[in-house]
Amino acid sequence: MATGGNNLYVPREIIIEILRRLPVKSLVRFRAVCKDWRNLLKSPSFIKEHYHHSIHKNPLLVFHVYNRNSIYSPLCSLRYEKETVKAERILEMDSLRRVRRLIGSSNGLLCVALDCEKDDTADPLLLLNPATREISQVPRSTEDEDCSYCYYGFGYSPVVRDYKIVRIHSAGARTNIRRMNSHNIWVEGADVYSLRTGSWKEVCFRNIISASGLYNPVAVNGNIFWIAREPKRYVIICFHLGMEMELFEVIPIPCSNYLPLNRSCVLDAYENKLVLIHEYHELEVPQYTFIDLWVLEEVSGRPYEQRWGWSKKYSITPNRPSLHPIRLWRNEIVCTNGSDPIVLFHVTADNELKKFHTSLSKAEVYEHGFFFYAESLVSMCDTDLE
Repeated sequence: MATGGNNLYVPREIIIEILRRLPVKSLVRFRAVCKDWRNLLKSPSFIKEHYHHSIHKNPLLVFHVYNRNSIYSPLCSLRYEKETVKAERILEMDSLRRVRRLIGSSNGLLCVALDCEKDDTADPLLLLNPATREISQVPRSTEDEDCSYCYYGFGYSPVVRDYKIVRIHSAGARTNIRRMNSHNIWVEGADVYSLRTGSWKEVCFRNIISASGLYNPVAVNGNIFWIAREPKRYVIICFHLGMEMELFEVIPIPCSNYLPLNRSCVLDAYENKLVLIHEYHELEVPQYTFIDLWVLEEVSGRPYEQRWGWSKKYSITPNRPSLHPIRLWRNEIVCTNGSDPIVLFHVTADNELKKFHTSLSKAEVYEHGFFFYAESLVSMCDTDLE
């Protein structure tokens, strides 16, 4: 690289190192500098390096704020800076005025469901990159007109290099589903949307037909997991995004023998593995919250149906009652205590407790609606991420 008459040379690897530390807004402008930079900034290898730097430097928690008195539903993030947590808006667009829920986040792309005026029709879906402001409407499927209650998941498969939306639907227009408790809803069908093909296809759901109340979707290493309730137990539902025969699998929960019938478990990702955060109380000391962190691992040498095994990574007892885990963030368990506005408590593996006040109202934020997010250059026109 030369500047003026000084013939200053900067090695290419130094240029790449500088560029991958810059925000997406600057990199989008720099595509116009020259053809070489344009090709570099659009290459899958650079996009991957830039995203990994972003997610490790300061990962955000993204969520959407619901206000029934406003047509706007802004997407917001929690940012950890200098021992404080800040909530800030990351995107406002006309097409996001009617956001019903945030479904998931993967490599800088978000999947959101918009509000639908018909009770017996599935919510319209959007895929978007908040950093580049690229947005794509997901086409309707043949199942949309008879699908009034849906559970969703969104993730990326490095095996097939494709982003996919999984939709599990139950009890269509024949049932007054809006008046039913979600625990009484049975699975009636499932389909998957592929960003690469731009189309939906139905998938087999026989082994999860008795599951209900799916919540807390988490994408880990090419799989999507949910917590679900069967008639007599809680289970983990797993969908394999990268398999040729896309299948659901039921995985037992490690603490199911003493797990109360309420939502006291949270799924998350840790070191590219699924973790389960279990909150509970002991009768001897009901004033304290106990939290266990379990890691799901594939055990070699076992039959296929029994290949999953749980190991307890650690147990902690924060010196505070009624803490409810919501995410694992920066290797700390983020909890709330039911206060309004929301107060966040960060609990470390060493039982250290940090307290952060926010201006977020309980009525505006769904506790299981927080997802990891970092800016990226990922485009919906090219699903490759090396």
